Amino acid sequence: MTRSHRSRLQFSIGALVILGAATIIVIGGILPRLRARQTLQRQTEYLASPTVAVVHPRREAPTEEIVLPGNIQAFTDAPIYARTSGYLKKWYFDLGSHVKKGQLLAEIESPEIDQQLQQAREDLDTAQANLKLAQITADRYTDLFKSDSVARIRGPARTLTTPCRMARRGRQP
Repeated sequence: MTRSHRSRLQFSIGALVILGAATIIVIGGILPRLRARQTLQRQTEYLASPTVAVVHPRREAPTEEIVLPGNIQAFTDAPIYARTSGYLKKWYFDLGSHVKKGQLLAEIESPEIDQQLQQAREDLDTAQANLKLAQITADRYTDLFKSDSVARIRGPARTLTTPCRMARRGRQP
């Protein structure tokens, strides 16, 4: 073998050794990374689905009682005003009781308002009686006008206006 041939052979062997070492180094560096990536992928998939433990609560007798000092206050205070003045007749709820919207809390007895209501009802009855009397009187004048018992000049005006005016004043014709 000639020297050039030998040096070529040595060069080729050296190149193959270097190439083999480089391949081993590259494979040795890539394979652990690929395994780490696969492991990471499996862990990510496992942790992506949440693990849920279902517990059905049940009440048991308390083993200890904890007593703590404290104050309870409402967020808002709602003042309550009566629609009228008077005296309490009945009281349905005590202070601090739970009530719902629209529930009757108490009954108020108001003699002055009751008297005014009674007077208004009596005034209504009087006005209705006066209206009835005025209608009867108007019908009577209409009948008298038809039989010419009342003067024609005065008849229609008296028939139409007098009972209405008297009904407003609350007296008889």
